[in-house]
Amino acid sequence: MAALVARARMPWPRPPRTVVVDTRPRSLCERRSVVGGLCLSPRVFQDRSGGLPSFRNLRWLLGTMGLTGSETAVVAGDDGTAEDFVAGLLYLAGQRRVEVVRDPLTGWLDHHPRAVGTGRTRGVFREAIYTAWPRTRLVVLRREIAASLRHGRRPNLADGRPRADHRIPGALSLPMAGPGPRLAAGPLRAAGRRVIVYGEGPYQSVAYFARLRMLGVPARVFVGGWRDWSAHAHAARLGWWDGLASPSRFGRALAAIFLGVVIMRLAWRRIRRR
Repeated sequence: MAALVARARMPWPRPPRTVVVDTRPRSLCERRSVVGGLCLSPRVFQDRSGGLPSFRNLRWLLGTMGLTGSETAVVAGDDGTAEDFVAGLLYLAGQRRVEVVRDPLTGWLDHHPRAVGTGRTRGVFREAIYTAWPRTRLVVLRREIAASLRHGRRPNLADGRPRADHRIPGALSLPMAGPGPRLAAGPLRAAGRRVIVYGEGPYQSVAYFARLRMLGVPARVFVGGWRDWSAHAHAARLGWWDGLASPSRFGRALAAIFLGVVIMRLAWRRIRRR
């Protein structure tokens, strides 16, 4: 049985050992949600710069919500990308099964008044010990990609940004917005290779990863995304041509070559005069 799946409708009455995760803003969830719903919007997992917690801190956070990882987490909300992001983090944390409901939650609550209650927010202390084993093998580090490229190996990369003028060397542009991932899912599955996916930053990268996993693509994720890659210049300078991938670098390289030629000519003239 797949551990991360999409479903059209909310399962109700709620099956045993199932929790509903509400990804809408906390103010909405606290006031009106599914009975017993857990308020876990994307902001709960992000710091001010959009960074994500370590696996250790993520497991602590989920424990404050009373989760152990053995439950089926039904992720719902009104924003598809927010749902995918939260579902992706739960899946990476090791949650036994994660289901993403595509129908908007607010509309569903309007038609199911008996299911309406108040949402539950995280506590200060752990209410349960999150015991599920994280799926760390699905996370790829920047230095792993850089090392592969330095050794001449081109990993199977997919860039999920809507406009990707500059990409990690060798990455295929498969925008997350619109039907792009759905059209690409077939060829990616048929290739039989694990694809490493990324977006602009952690939020987009994890959401893109979750969306492709739900489509049956054996994806791994570079969580830092393009923002992390481009912020570390040494990781992008993998070879002569890759270093000249952007116009600004190309111009600087030409200037350096010209300056070098001038210096060599001046040095040669001095030697001849002697």
